[in-house]
Amino acid sequence: MILSVTLNPSVDHALFLDKLNIGDTNRVERTERDAGGKGVNLSRIVAELGSTTMATGFLGGGPGDYVRGSLDRQGVSNCFVQVEEDTRINFSVEDASDQPPTTFNEKGPTISPERFDELFRVIKGLIDHVRWIAVGGSLPPGVPNDAYARFVRFAHEHGVKVSLDADNEPMRLGVEAGPDFVKPNSKEAARLLGRELREIDDAVAGARELQEKLHKAHAHDPIVVISLGERGAVLASSSGVYRGESPKVEAISTVGSGDSLIGGMLWAIEQGKPLGEALQWGLACGAATASTDGSEIGRRAKIMELLPQANVERA
Repeated sequence: MILSVTLNPSVDHALFLDKLNIGDTNRVERTERDAGGKGVNLSRIVAELGSTTMATGFLGGGPGDYVRGSLDRQGVSNCFVQVEEDTRINFSVEDASDQPPTTFNEKGPTISPERFDELFRVIKGLIDHVRWIAVGGSLPPGVPNDAYARFVRFAHEHGVKVSLDADNEPMRLGVEAGPDFVKPNSKEAARLLGRELREIDDAVAGARELQEKLHKAHAHDPIVVISLGERGAVLASSSGVYRGESPKVEAISTVGSGDSLIGGMLWAIEQGKPLGEALQWGLACGAATASTDGSEIGRRAKIMELLPQANVERA
């Protein structure tokens, strides 16, 4: 089973306009609302592909009930720790221009040490059935910067593999703990490496360097994927380096695309597929999600349609 841990989930509202007018009244043409958060999106993709997954983390108030209900409706098992404050609500504004969405993200509820410890007890109760723990995203107030490093060490103590997708100090500390799979985007990878990754060859070299960092941190056969948006992704592992081209789609909203890539890859790895094919599945899942509105995730029919169009080659 793939267990996702989302410390700071959200309810995501996407507002669609013809044109965003700063400092003036804007007429919203339509609004979409969905459950959000890296692990939440990841588990939804895994469930969409037909495998068992469990989502956990922290939820609170009416927005938390909405996230839980969304997962229930999609058949995603979940076991969240209830907190006193409301789960955050995020907004994105998209118009007809070629510019990325304008986003407004709340900081999230404050997590007490007692609730943080409770989450570890929940995970410990599930650990015997778990093969992968997927962690990532922003940290809510009260959660220490080394939270992901703690999850990595905890999982490895119980013989479970960990994937990590985060940024800045939580990502750096998490990488030092030696996770088995990391998926930064090009900007996040640049912050980890201290240099920009402008070209595909830069990303390939960066993936190799990060893979070596994980190996030195005692990760067993680690996998590094650097996602490059519409240009695809690169993958480095002990079995080689791959370049993947994403299927060509009309990108309506890229919210959740990176999470979908990880979900598709972990699902494929659990199915015993080789890494090159796993990357192909991940790219198809990411593109399927990018072709949906708002914070919706890709559906199986669309993923299967796009899968043959995801081209993966050894670098």
